[in-house]
Formats: sequence, C-alpha cells, structure tokens
Amino acid sequence: MSMREGVEINRKGEPDDNVTAADIALSKLISSSLSERFPADCVVSEEDSQHLFTKDSCGLSVSSDGSRDSRVWIIDPIDGTQNYILDDGQYCVMVGFMINREPYFGWVYAPTSTKLYFGGPDYGASGRRSDGKTFEYSPLEAMDPSGDARLLMGSRDRKAHPWVMNLQNVSLVKTGSIGLKVGRILDGEADVFAHLSRKLKIWDTAGPAAIALGAGLEVGVLEDGGGNLVFPLPEIMHDTTVVMGRRGALRWCHNHLCPSTTEALQ
Repeated sequence: MSMREGVEINRKGEPDDNVTAADIALSKLISSSLSERFPADCVVSEEDSQHLFTKDSCGLSVSSDGSRDSRVWIIDPIDGTQNYILDDGQYCVMVGFMINREPYFGWVYAPTSTKLYFGGPDYGASGRRSDGKTFEYSPLEAMDPSGDARLLMGSRDRKAHPWVMNLQNVSLVKTGSIGLKVGRILDGEADVFAHLSRKLKIWDTAGPAAIALGAGLEVGVLEDGGGNLVFPLPEIMHDTTVVMGRRGALRWCHNHLCPSTTEALQ
C-alpha cells in the first residue's frame, strides 16, 4: 500500500491490462519466501517473466496413481491491479496451494481492510478480522434455483454479456477482485459468482476455489451439463466458464444464464 501513490505502471497486453512495480515486488517477496520454506515445491506467480512450471519440475508428468504428489503454489500478487491503481480498495493478494491439480488450501488478503480469508476442502473456511480475531464460517443455505439471486460478475464479463443486466431476477453486485467476490458470498452479501467469457487463468481461481470448497460452496463449470472446475496444469488457462456460489448455484446459472442447458442438471 505504501507503494501505491506514484507507483510505476506498465502495460502487459490489452489497454486495461496493466502491471505495477508493486505487483512485481510482491511477486518476488512471496515467491522467494515460499521457495525458501518449501524448496521441493513448485512456485508459480502471475508476474513471472516466464511461467516455467514444467511437467518434470512440478511432478506433473507423474501419473495420478499416488506414487508422487505434485505440490504447486500459485500466486496472484495483486488481483485487481486496475483497482489498485484507482485506489478503490477492491483488490487483494491471493495464494493457492494445489496437490495433484486439486485445490488444497487458499488465502485471500484484502490490504485496505486487513481482512484475511483462508481455508480448504479438508479445513473449512475461516476469516481474520482487522482486530486480529479469527473465526470460522458456518455453512450457507442453498440457493433457490428458480429464484432471485445476487450475482457477481467482473466488469469485462459484464461488457461482453450486457444482456445479463436486463435479467429481472438478477441483482448485480460489483466487486473488483475474484477473491473478494468469494469473500462477499461468505459474508452473506452475494449468492453466486459467474464468469462466462472463458478467460480466467489458474492464479485467478486457485486460492478462491480452495476457500469456496472449504466453505461448502459449489465450484464448477456450465459446459456439458456442469461439472467440477478443472485445473489443467501445466496449462494456465481455464477454457471454460467458472461458477462459485452457494449450493444450488450451478443449477441457478443453468436456469438463468444459459437456458438452453436447463435440463442438463435435472
């Protein structure tokens, strides 16, 4: 946060795809700390100059018969870099830890509120408030697949699918980072996050997915009748839709965001 004002900004690709000196500094700090503590593990950051987690170096060439675990740390030093530049508070630091391509544990830290979300499928989901007190999230009630919903979508995804804003049973909830979107669901401020444009990468999802699964949320895709979200390591792109939300979220999305596949989950 101390670097934000006057921070150096560079463009990575598209006009609004920026990277700052703070992204790079955080990437180096977290990557080096994890590599030092877990020297046998693979550590990958969004801001690596090259994403060199090869099949051999990450144990990903080994079959899934349990003969060897592949342990991969996936870092998004600032999820919501544009929000960081705008100083709107809607950005966070995310780390996901995966074993054999499955989300095992995740951390999402919001610097402006100093709130931390963390958890995993075998550990539940917890939070730490700004006062340092830690608490565990209770399971959320299921959604009504045919009812109204508070929907979280990214700004680029909303622009690509403007028809969503005209759905009568949808209240759009705007939040920058994907990690903070999952946090808002846990905090009871939204019901479901949906990404329809098939452009998310593993550092966008690894940490939030682990926390969501720990909280008993649904994490899946809408293609081919629905299914689990797959992490295609060593590939970095999810070539699918992504849904995270309260139980019933996948069926709600099928009913309202892609009506032609309504029968797939029934």
